[in-house]
Amino acid sequence: MKIGINARFLLHPYTGIGQYTRCLIPTMARIEPKHEYFLFAPEHVDITLPENCHQIRVAEKPYRSDSIRKAHWEHVLVPNEMQRIGVNLAHFLYPSNPRRKLPMPTVVTVHDVIPWRLSAYRKRIRSKIYHLNARLALKKADHIITVSEFSKSEIIKYLKIKEKNIHVIPLAPPLTDNKISYPDISLRRKFLLYVGGYDERKNVPNLIQAYQKHIAPYYPIDLIMVGGKNKGFEELITDEYCARVAEKYPLKIKGKVIFTDILEQSELACLYKHALALVHVSMYEGFNLALVEAMSAGIPIIASDIPVHHEVTGELALFVDPKNVDSIGIGMHKLINDHALQQELALKGKERSKQFSWEKAAEETLYVYNLFA
Repeated sequence: MKIGINARFLLHPYTGIGQYTRCLIPTMARIEPKHEYFLFAPEHVDITLPENCHQIRVAEKPYRSDSIRKAHWEHVLVPNEMQRIGVNLAHFLYPSNPRRKLPMPTVVTVHDVIPWRLSAYRKRIRSKIYHLNARLALKKADHIITVSEFSKSEIIKYLKIKEKNIHVIPLAPPLTDNKISYPDISLRRKFLLYVGGYDERKNVPNLIQAYQKHIAPYYPIDLIMVGGKNKGFEELITDEYCARVAEKYPLKIKGKVIFTDILEQSELACLYKHALALVHVSMYEGFNLALVEAMSAGIPIIASDIPVHHEVTGELALFVDPKNVDSIGIGMHKLINDHALQQELALKGKERSKQFSWEKAAEETLYVYNLFA
């Protein structure tokens, strides 16, 4: 079977969909070598792939607007190239299939319903049009893959997709060569770790405020924010800010917030290895791969009390109210001082992480493909 895949996110390896693309496709190709996989991207990517994977460069048209250029590439150029090559099945690894019904079976991975549920992601008219088209196009898909039972329930509720047409396949930690290298930051002190995005739903201001109020004045423990450099959050760690968040803020704080550049996987592995805990207080997630990464690395987790975090961790996290700065701060304080809890969450989380693997994800995805063979 010839399988055509929108592999645009090969170009963005540090995103969640980028990791999904780079881990899932080679694993499927190794498990089922009789299939041919045609990976469509706007540029050729320097990546080692199995012999039955073929990169197909489909150049974008030079429209002035980035959004129009991207939409035209997704909805017109890639489907046309898939038809030209004669693929037997098309898989779009994020909602990007065209509104027109394609002549081959179409599978779409919907990681979450954020663009349709949260109005912050539909502020601009072009965003509204893009996500409206994407929602209508999903009705044309033959099958939907999603990453959690929570996301499945949201897809049914907000996108009105029938349950029988949705298959849940959880994500897994990134495939690595176990290489560890130190990032260009000081790791002489203990630290809490944040790994994730910096958009509004990630709740970064509340995390920083909780750390500044409850941890930095009292413990020589830093908070490392991966990829947070030049994201506009530096203003939250000034002395003036500290004075605002606590009336009796000590003149000299013991811990500090460290924003890093985007890190290589080997550098991120180093941080996971040495972190005291992962702290993630997002308001909304479809899965949250960072939690699985942390469990796999054997470190405890402080997580926002939202349904999908319970599903992913299997209750093996210290849960806090993401809307309450004091709840977040007290949660960090509790974990720092409770060594038995640290060890319990780390050991049990490590064991749970074994339930998440790319081999399992690849086998389940191939099962969906074979529904249309």
